[in-house]
Amino acid sequence: MMLRARKLDVLFGPSYSLPLLMPVPRKRVVATHSVNQAQAGAHNWWYCFTYAKRDELSARSADAVIVPCDSTADLVVEKYRVDRKKIFVVPQGADATFRPLENPQLARETRIRFLGEDVPCVLFVGKLSVRRNTPNLIAAFAKVKKARNLPHKLLLMGPNHVNIPIAEICREHGVSEAVVQTDGKFTHHEELIQIYNAAEVFVHPSWFEGWSMTTIKALACGTATIAANRGGLGDVARGHAYMVEEPTVDALSDALDKVLLDEPLRRELKRLARQRGSAITWEYMTRHTLDVIRDVVKN
Repeated sequence: MMLRARKLDVLFGPSYSLPLLMPVPRKRVVATHSVNQAQAGAHNWWYCFTYAKRDELSARSADAVIVPCDSTADLVVEKYRVDRKKIFVVPQGADATFRPLENPQLARETRIRFLGEDVPCVLFVGKLSVRRNTPNLIAAFAKVKKARNLPHKLLLMGPNHVNIPIAEICREHGVSEAVVQTDGKFTHHEELIQIYNAAEVFVHPSWFEGWSMTTIKALACGTATIAANRGGLGDVARGHAYMVEEPTVDALSDALDKVLLDEPLRRELKRLARQRGSAITWEYMTRHTLDVIRDVVKN
């Protein structure tokens, strides 16, 4: 396969890596979606000597490196020592199926299906982890729910792959009946779109992201969003969501308090979300990625 690849004009690595020890085409492009090892505790100690080193060598050997935002571009320059002139920012967008559904009955049915009853929903989508502040989010949700006597439930839509003690944390904060966690596996893609549309607010409180596809999907669905103003997550949502500078329990509970209790603010956040989601699409990303690849071949 690699011998045949030598005859190609360009090789594109769509996910961090390129073949490093095999003959490949003279021109190479790689997409580096994140440099999340920059955040302490994001990975096991051995990650920096395996995947991170592979990604660094791939980026340094490429003729062009495609990144989703300026924050990731800065880290590729700093951590991988790649010339900034070789880096091209192409934001990653949601596909066209992620959109506002404007179907109250479907939203009610979706909440009943996942929450067991039709109550307002605070939503997080993604793998659960300390880096993504799952414990802080549960504590913040519990604080505002009890202080304001809210009927809301928190839906954590994603696998608990590092075994965060969700049940124990919920018991500690007195919200065992108000937090639902699922692995986020679906038979049909449309189910996730329905969940975004059924939520009153989407929250992404991560300490660090290179970008956030779950957040751009929430914005594309017109879901009012709260996000941490850090790294690529800030690049995704800044100006189109309620931003939290430091995703502490107090800061997150204050944000939830404001957004959940202020209907005009939620309406404005929904408007800003749709604005952002409609501007950054899968088609936009694909077209600009191809432009970078074509330019590399020509030059």
